[in-house]
Amino acid sequence: TITTAMKTAASGFYDAIYPKQYIAYRAPKTSSESESFILDGNLDKSFWTDVPWTDDFVDIATDIRPKFRTRVKMRWDEDFLYVGAMMEETDVWGTLIEHNSVIFHDNDFEVFVDTDGTNHNYKEFEINALGTTWSLLLNKPYADCGAEDSKRVNPEGGYDMEPPLKSAVAVYPGNAINKPDITNTHWTTEIALPISKLMERNPNSQKPTDGVFWRVNFSRVQWSINVKGGQYEKAPCCQSCATPGAEAEDNWVWSRQGEVAMHLPERWGVVQFSSKSPTQVEMARYDEWSSRCAAMALYYSLKGYHEKEGRYTDNIDALRSFSKPPFLICDDSKMTIVITDDGFEATAAIDSHTAIVNQERYLVVSSDNSFISEV
Repeated sequence: TITTAMKTAASGFYDAIYPKQYIAYRAPKTSSESESFILDGNLDKSFWTDVPWTDDFVDIATDIRPKFRTRVKMRWDEDFLYVGAMMEETDVWGTLIEHNSVIFHDNDFEVFVDTDGTNHNYKEFEINALGTTWSLLLNKPYADCGAEDSKRVNPEGGYDMEPPLKSAVAVYPGNAINKPDITNTHWTTEIALPISKLMERNPNSQKPTDGVFWRVNFSRVQWSINVKGGQYEKAPCCQSCATPGAEAEDNWVWSRQGEVAMHLPERWGVVQFSSKSPTQVEMARYDEWSSRCAAMALYYSLKGYHEKEGRYTDNIDALRSFSKPPFLICDDSKMTIVITDDGFEATAAIDSHTAIVNQERYLVVSSDNSFISEV
């Protein structure tokens, strides 16, 4: 149940596409409790058992139920955002052992974090069952001509969270990996993501504390395999692709993206931070959600209009035929569009929040919408 104030017609317009939400509780503060936490991939310790799981992962774009269950827990302190993930799996395998390899070429677990909700300078972390990792920063989504910043593409000066990022993996039973003669049950990972690195290049982001929200999503990339000569061999056969059995991977996520594309940060889930115990706090609505959606509806409609006409327009009526799910234009929002030398700035206000987005998907929200006029 999400606690919320009384809503107007406009503020409820996007309720049907409200993303998954999770309350991340603060990690234990006392030194004795902190010292008992050993990051080893095991999720049976009280650090994790004291907090709830997320909902089970779903397919990234369809209603097809994933073959294996995946769940996550989160906690935080002044230095780290902690993630614990459990992935059911009967055949745990991995091949990549070099740090900053393209980890999703193996089965993997991925974390995406946007600390300020601008859709820019967000962070990604990937890990496989061998514990091999890759961390990167995206200055903006690939669809907006974004580029990866990492040690993979720039070994000397590229972005990396390690150090101080810490991670570990455990495989069950008995850490049996790459052994087709042993039937696995699951594998787990623990990740301590450094908050300073997650907030890097996001000057307006807020550190975790009561009342702060971050945009987060998780992905599990799953490849089909065969056994040949006593060894695992990747044999892509997608369970939930548009053409079932296609030579591609399955993608299972916490909060459904609606298409096979993780790099759409506006669709990620919501993490609410709390310093209270799990029995003392209720889930609170992310109040910026409706205005963000209304702004993104203009963004997508303007992109569609530009694709057809070769230019942008400030005529909202001309955009209505380009409005499509999941972000439909909300007629009850207050909207303006300004054409700029580079593209556009589209503004949408609902209730007390105003969202502004430009042609590169850069989005900011203000709680003052007094300057918006009805269009």
